[in-house]
Amino acid sequence: MVNIQGKSLITIILKKMRNIIIKTVFILFVGASLSFTTKQYKFTNPIKTLATFQGYDEYGFTFSFINEEGDEDVVTFETISDKILKMYNLKDNKFLEEEFEIIYEYKKSDDDIEEPILQSIKKVK
Repeated sequence: MVNIQGKSLITIILKKMRNIIIKTVFILFVGASLSFTTKQYKFTNPIKTLATFQGYDEYGFTFSFINEEGDEDVVTFETISDKILKMYNLKDNKFLEEEFEIIYEYKKSDDDIEEPILQSIKKVK
């Protein structure tokens, strides 16, 4: 057996192999963890429409509007950004039945669930 400064060659090789294996397992673990937690979202084209605010409840913020076919339709936003809520406190009844120009789009997740996301809002006078 060959000794290098009091250590055998086999001991040195085993320590290096152990370090390589530990690093490899760590990298694989981190990569696998990230692949399970990262959700990909796709956004559709923005939709711009005039809409009437119908109110806020446990489901979210609801607006009614006339769709492309001329029928009345509704869209409910589960959440609205703090920036928009600072401009218009839609949790208050003050804006019920008020007309707004809204721009929104649908966020589509990997599991094909679409959620409307309000991008901008402007009160129509």
